[in-house]
Amino acid sequence: MQVVILERNKLVGRKVARLFVATGAEAVAIDDPAALPAVLDGVNVLCADTFDGDLVAEQVRARPGLRGVLWTAEPLRRSLRYLVETAAIDHVLGRRDFESPPRAWEVAMLARRLQGMSAPPLGAYLDWGFTAVDIAVRDTADRDAAAARIQDFVGSLQVPRRIAEMFSELGHELIMNAMYGAPIDADGRPKYAGDRKAQVVLAAHERPAMRVATDGTWLALQIRDPFGRLERRHVFEGLARGLAGGELDRSHGGAGLGMLVCHNASTAMFFDVIPNHHTEVTALFELDMNLREFRTHAKSLHFWSH
Repeated sequence: MQVVILERNKLVGRKVARLFVATGAEAVAIDDPAALPAVLDGVNVLCADTFDGDLVAEQVRARPGLRGVLWTAEPLRRSLRYLVETAAIDHVLGRRDFESPPRAWEVAMLARRLQGMSAPPLGAYLDWGFTAVDIAVRDTADRDAAAARIQDFVGSLQVPRRIAEMFSELGHELIMNAMYGAPIDADGRPKYAGDRKAQVVLAAHERPAMRVATDGTWLALQIRDPFGRLERRHVFEGLARGLAGGELDRSHGGAGLGMLVCHNASTAMFFDVIPNHHTEVTALFELDMNLREFRTHAKSLHFWSH
């Protein structure tokens, strides 16, 4: 895999290039957009700050097979425009400020996956020695019990109560999507999406798998449904509408606020879809970040479809 990194900060560019090279890729870092045309032949991935998002979008649209990756130190709204409008850009990595690279593990994970590696296990997002709890979701009562279990789990870490409540709300939303939005019948028709207030008992083959985990620095919440019906546009367009305060999508029984809830409760979101097989959503929260900083900090968003 050949990668070009356009980064105005030379130190950051070299660090990101080094991370790609460490995964077996070939990487070139440049700091001047004028130098880009001369290095793009045969390149598979073009990376840049969202500041250069127009240039990245222009290049990936003009070159079939070229994929774009963005990073940003700003709130996600600006970057989302490129994800919505450009099919070959599926990833935005948050960074602390314009003098800092994106998180090293996140760059390495992205690089490996762009080279064909499958979705990593939950432990790949956390330090060795983490603790995880599996949560059963079989019916509507389990949904409410799971949200309470998540709140208790996070609360035991002696973090502000609002963080525990926030992650509980996130868990509730992800379960609602997996329980009501994902299941279909033998003819491919949604079974429960029409009424999200209905009492539901899932058959064994319809049940999602859910885990909440922590290593003391990060919180992770992951859910996998066995249907694989989430589409790219549901994530990017839904979040863009939510952040813009636009009209909500009520076409599938929900209020259309799901992506906004995910965004507001996480530092990074990873969506992995194998169509008609499974959808896996992983949400991360950085525990060392205070809530005031968290509200304005750049966030990461990744969508994978296989």
